Amino acid sequence: MTTKILHVSDTHIGYQQYRNAIRREDYLDAFEQALQIARGEHPAHDNEPVDAVLHTGDLFDDQLTSFDDVFACHEALCRLRETNIPFYVIVGNHELRRNTDFVDEFALTGDAIRLTRSPTVLNDEVALYGIDSVRDPDWEDADFSLEPADEGLVRLVAMHQLFSPPIEPIDHEASNIIDLEPVFDRFGTEVDGVALGDCHERMGDTCRGVPVWYPGATERTGRDKPQPSVDLLTISRQQEPPIDRERLLLDTREFIEIDIEFGESDTFDLVERRVAEKGPIEDAVVFVDVSGADNGVTKQEILDYLHDRDVVHADVTDERVVEAIAGDLDDIDTESEIDVDAELDTAVGELDIGDEAREIEEMLRHADPDLADTRRRTNAKERFRELAAERFEDTSTEGDA
Repeated sequence: MTTKILHVSDTHIGYQQYRNAIRREDYLDAFEQALQIARGEHPAHDNEPVDAVLHTGDLFDDQLTSFDDVFACHEALCRLRETNIPFYVIVGNHELRRNTDFVDEFALTGDAIRLTRSPTVLNDEVALYGIDSVRDPDWEDADFSLEPADEGLVRLVAMHQLFSPPIEPIDHEASNIIDLEPVFDRFGTEVDGVALGDCHERMGDTCRGVPVWYPGATERTGRDKPQPSVDLLTISRQQEPPIDRERLLLDTREFIEIDIEFGESDTFDLVERRVAEKGPIEDAVVFVDVSGADNGVTKQEILDYLHDRDVVHADVTDERVVEAIAGDLDDIDTESEIDVDAELDTAVGELDIGDEAREIEEMLRHADPDLADTRRRTNAKERFRELAAERFEDTSTEGDA
């Protein structure tokens, strides 16, 4: 027997990239495309319907995703359920809550199945496990032990973390990339594959001889990201290794990069020529990098020109301005440079605010720069609730006394 699973991750439904409503729609469209592939209905792929969809976290972009986005996702999952294809899911760091998560509602209606540390058996061939995203403070005490599965089943674990491998390790304290190898000891049982989410680029490797991989995000989360895709997993106990994966591309909005280097005699017609060389730019997300001589052509003129051609979003980086500023900075006496953090600490210290407010302010301003904005807000909210509970409890105690 062979089991086909479509591995999808980091759909980030509800993300309004570049504060652009069309880009918000694009993220939902990419998710719906993935489900089209699962049903065998995508026009660019000729695969048969799969046996299941596996989503490894960040189905939604935020804990406060709008009802419209949740409803649209629910509708898409209903169409998948009508074809008898189960949707297995774990919770990612962007949507992770301390109480009920969005996917709990989908599980309640039968439109999704939350994976746990107990095996969920598919086709009498695959044992699926799931471990939700774990916050940094909880990592050391988290329980990763997996209940044993029947002998002969292919054991696949879904997780949502940044692991090395497959990601190259970064040797600095601020990195939130975790060594994967010790996690295998914490499983307490042998596994045949680890399907991951959180990294937005497709990559794969092995750890202790076990394949581990990310399928990447279903939409571009930045200009440097590759074309979005999903992974089609073919799993069979008769093959070695038992898990094979194939990349299936998604038809997402085009990202176009344009370099313009001005000479002193160049005029705006150089912009027109460089844009024309790229072909049609309508409905695309366009990035323009400007360098060279300062010939009077402004960033705003380029932006206006692009928007007149109906691009969805335009971003212009004028390196000429950056170089001019850098030149000015060279003239600054480094001994008299201002320590911004120290100045802010002094300013905050002079404010008439309580210790709790100071703690929250410091958490937000000195947060790990690698943390997602959602996680920063989540950490601050959780600490605020803890402080509020402590203050409320103190007040109640004083009242009783």
